[in-house]
Amino acid sequence: MKYSALFLALLIAQGMAVAPAQAGPGHSHDEKPKTAQTNSAHAHDDSGHDHGSDHDDDHDEAATIDADMAKRVGIEVATAGAGTIERHIPLYGELVIPPNRQAQVRARFPGMITQIRPTVGDTVKKDEVLALVESNDSLRTYPVTAPIAGVLLQQYASQGEYTAGETLFSLADSSILWAELKVFPAAMDEIKTGLPVHIEARGGRVDSQISHILPASGQPYVLARVALDNSNGRFSAGERVSALVDAEIIDVSLVIDNKALQDLEGKQVVFVREGNRYEPRPLQLGRTDGRYTEVLSGLHAAEEYVVVNSYLIKAEIEKAGAAHEH
Repeated sequence: MKYSALFLALLIAQGMAVAPAQAGPGHSHDEKPKTAQTNSAHAHDDSGHDHGSDHDDDHDEAATIDADMAKRVGIEVATAGAGTIERHIPLYGELVIPPNRQAQVRARFPGMITQIRPTVGDTVKKDEVLALVESNDSLRTYPVTAPIAGVLLQQYASQGEYTAGETLFSLADSSILWAELKVFPAAMDEIKTGLPVHIEARGGRVDSQISHILPASGQPYVLARVALDNSNGRFSAGERVSALVDAEIIDVSLVIDNKALQDLEGKQVVFVREGNRYEPRPLQLGRTDGRYTEVLSGLHAAEEYVVVNSYLIKAEIEKAGAAHEH
């Protein structure tokens, strides 16, 4: 969800505020701690938690947003916890129509085509009549029907023409496609049937699994075949695709959704929610699979962090910081 600067300002005026986590009245960034007691006060909060261990004192401001406002601007949180990181192997290939979903339609007996019913581009049902042919032998008219449901791709004859076994129509059902992915020798030992696969095309992602591995005649690779649901007609045969195969699934003790990550003052942070307060929390990150990332330090299990529209909080903290400097 994106907002114009004016709309964001109005939302902030209604319910969003940024307040220093430590600063009190009369506080100045130019002041220096004068006693050991002052330093101690800045190192610990009322609960005795040491911010120096897990938090970065550079980020000394947090946004305060009431629950109603957070809901209105679409801020959503997730709970930090254990999860998995996938080790991916990238593959590339193209989409094809399975052979059992294609048909070349011919007349059973030679004769004159007396009628053609559908036109190219029409969707037909299985056993629907495509044409009528008058047999040369019996002089009776018989129907030529669709052996499968699908789209009429080609028409090779016209009404009034004579047919003697030539292809009259070409049909295809593209509701299911195969992604045929090229697997070269370096990856062959790790690519197996049944492994999960994430197909990426047209800016989207479809999850499936490898159903077959078959040789490619005369080629230095094999093909990993992956079934792709295309009932919405989103994809087309012949389209190039990329894929990520889950070669390994690694259990980790703490993961976050990558959508939550923001860059603040050169550090990767998430915004942790405590009541109506959203605090930037710098993280030390580990492995990632592009969707989830392992957290090594800076966040604890069961803490709630913003996973949707975290950029709104970042924008307001940066705005407040800039105003504070002036």
